[in-house]
Amino acid sequence: MPDYGSAADGSLMALADCDSFYASCERVARPDLAGKPVVVLSNNDGCLVAMSREAKKLGLPMGKPAFEVKSELEKHGVAVFSSNYTLYGDLSHRVMQTLESVVPKVEVYSIDEAFLPLTGALAANAREVALTARERVRQWVGLPVSIGIAPTRVLAKIATRVAKKYPAYGGIFDLSHCRKVEELLASVDVGDIWGVGRQSALKLRCEGIRTARDLRDAEPDMIRRLLTVHGLNILMELRGIPSIGEDIPATHTCIISSRSLGYKVTTLEPMTEAVAYHAARAAEKLRGKGLVTQMVSVRIQTAYYRRDQPGHDEMTMTRLDRPTCDSSAIIGAALRGLGRIFRHGYGYAKAMVMLTDLSDPAKGQPHLMDMLDGNAERRARRQRLMAVVDSINRREGRETLCFASQGGKNAKWHMKRERLSPAWTTDVRHLLKVSGASGEYAAQNGTPS
Repeated sequence: MPDYGSAADGSLMALADCDSFYASCERVARPDLAGKPVVVLSNNDGCLVAMSREAKKLGLPMGKPAFEVKSELEKHGVAVFSSNYTLYGDLSHRVMQTLESVVPKVEVYSIDEAFLPLTGALAANAREVALTARERVRQWVGLPVSIGIAPTRVLAKIATRVAKKYPAYGGIFDLSHCRKVEELLASVDVGDIWGVGRQSALKLRCEGIRTARDLRDAEPDMIRRLLTVHGLNILMELRGIPSIGEDIPATHTCIISSRSLGYKVTTLEPMTEAVAYHAARAAEKLRGKGLVTQMVSVRIQTAYYRRDQPGHDEMTMTRLDRPTCDSSAIIGAALRGLGRIFRHGYGYAKAMVMLTDLSDPAKGQPHLMDMLDGNAERRARRQRLMAVVDSINRREGRETLCFASQGGKNAKWHMKRERLSPAWTTDVRHLLKVSGASGEYAAQNGTPS
C-alpha cells in the first residue's frame, strides 16, 4: 500500500477551491441571502450555470433553460442573477492575493482554484496553514473556501472534493492523515479523477478500471499505452508520488473574443459595433500577453436551434500587412472582414473575433517601413496610446475609453442581463450603501428581485 503521509521530500500539496464560486460572489454584498438558494444564469440570461448548495438541494437541474424552471424558482424563492464576470474576476484576484499572504507560492489553476505547495514548516503544520488561509479568505474577501491536503496534486483534488462534500470536516480534509484512503479511492469514479477526460475514462472502463483505486493499482505500462505519459503521471500521483509539476505556460496559438448578442441582429450597424467591440477586447488580451497578430478572423452566426428560420454561419480571415497589437488596426481588419460576410435580413445571434498567427514582437524581424524615422515614431506613439487606454480601463472599468465604432456600454446588442448585480468592487458609482432597513438597502443597491 502506498504511503500517503507526504512526498519523499516531506512536502505536501494543498488545493484551495472556493465553494459555489459564482453564487458565493453574489452573496458577498448581500447578507440577506445567507442560507437562501442562489442561482446564476448563462449569457443572455439563458440557462442555470451555477448554484449555491441550497439551490442544489432543491434538485434544480444544472444547464436547464431558466424559463423552463421559472415556476420552481419562484416557488422556492430562489435569488436569480445574471452572470457578472467583472465581479467574479475581481473577487478571484482578491482571493489569490489573500492566499499569497499565507503561503509564499500560489499556483492559480482557475478562477476559483489554486494549488498551494507546502514545504518545511508549512508542511509540518499543514492543517493550521489551511485553517489560516480559509479563515483569512472568509474574513478579507467574504467567500467560503474548501481546502484539500495531500502529497500530490491529483490526490489534493480528491481531498478537496471530500472537504466540500462533508461539512463535518469544517472545510479542510487532510488525506495525508486519513486512515481510510483505500475506501476513499474506491469510491471515486475514474471519470472524476483530475486529468482523466471522457474518452480516457471510456478506455479505462473497457479495461475494467472503474475507480481511482483501480487506476492506482493498474500496470504502469498498460496505462502508458492507453493514456500516454499523461496517464502514467496520474497513476503515479495516485500512488503518492508527485509527477505533475507546475503548469508550464501554454504557447498561445489564438486569442478569441465572443459573446451572444442581446437580440437577433438583422442590420449591419449593430453588428459592426459588436464586431468592433470584440476586436478591441481581443486586442486588449493580445497586449496583455505581450504578443502581436497578423491574422484577424471574424465569424457571425444565427441561432443554431432555430430550425424555423433561415440560417447563416460564416467565417472570414483578413491578413495584416505587418504584425500588430494596435486596436485600431485590428478593428479595421475585423470590419473589412465583416463587410464580406454579412447578409441583411438574417437574425444573427452571435459574433466572434479570433486573432491567429501570433508572435513575440521582440523575436520577430521588423518591417522595413517601420524602420524609417517617421514611421518608427508614429508606431511608438500608438504603442504609448494603447498602454494609456489599457491602464485607464483597468483602473476605471472596461470601456471607460473605447473606439466610437464599438457603440459604447449601453449599445442594445450587448447580451441581455436583466438580473445583473452592481459592480460593488470595481465601480465607484456602485459603492455599497448600508442601511438599517432592508427595504432601503434593496432600493439603494439595485437588488435584483
